[in-house]
Amino acid sequence: MIKDLQLGNAMEQPCLVRLQKVGTSSNGKPYAKGLLEDNSGCIPFICFEAGPIGRLRTMEQPSPYLIGGKVDLNKYSNTMAYQVIVHEAQTVPEGTDLSCLLPSGHIDLEKLEEEFHTFVGRIHDDALRKLVEAMFAGDTWKRFIRNPAGMRLHHAYVGGLLHHTVCVTRLAVAMCGAIGKVDQDLVIAGALLHDIGKLREISADLGFPYTTEGRLMGHISIGAMAVDRMARRIPELPAAKREQLLHIILSHHGDQDKGSPIVCATREAFIVHYADEVDAIMNQFHEKERPESWEYDKMLQRYLWKV
Repeated sequence: MIKDLQLGNAMEQPCLVRLQKVGTSSNGKPYAKGLLEDNSGCIPFICFEAGPIGRLRTMEQPSPYLIGGKVDLNKYSNTMAYQVIVHEAQTVPEGTDLSCLLPSGHIDLEKLEEEFHTFVGRIHDDALRKLVEAMFAGDTWKRFIRNPAGMRLHHAYVGGLLHHTVCVTRLAVAMCGAIGKVDQDLVIAGALLHDIGKLREISADLGFPYTTEGRLMGHISIGAMAVDRMARRIPELPAAKREQLLHIILSHHGDQDKGSPIVCATREAFIVHYADEVDAIMNQFHEKERPESWEYDKMLQRYLWKV
């Protein structure tokens, strides 16, 4: 497993390869670099061998390969980080079990499912509850409990979308109690639905690649349009309530420079936005490489003290 690799180790194992660059070094030799991953962690790699470079450069998205190489120090890192010098990159034989390449968040999916349904049951507004139940019915629910919430930055593991959604709703409900004078039904519905567009933005396939639809439209737009279509089929849901719910979804990133088409303008929207932001940040502490260590966090662009 990647997390167990030590300096000088030889490795030969299936890895998910994320190719970052193919180029030519100062001495004229071609090279490829990127990341190797399994469900225990990831490690940078560099390759100077023509054969593997030729195979890797045809990649259109993160892909599994049988990797052979040796662990060495990355001389360009100021933290004495390890990297793998790749000598071989072979196609993984058909039928190989690749479950070891799907990241696990070490979460209790069954308990999270129960908590999700409990939150749905706490929506007293019949029309809103009917909408939420309809949005998560059938095959959508099966995909929802498997999908990640991100490709790499937060909750990027099997069941991550369910985990993130439940945690956001938990935080949002707690804020409702502390703040008061809030439409809690609207907050719960908005929190449960805020990222539903990620089901069509991010694939649950190896590497959690973005879909074409996701790249063209983004999960906020996709989710808002899907909720709007379903909401209009529920005649007992007033237009004003539908618009307030859509506002929560459309503004949940908080600012336009963070991807929201509009900024928060209601108590309920602010609550869901800050619950979403806090949970994404706290998830950066969910997994740590070493106990009591400083680790650089790409999402937050700073070192975090993880204990």
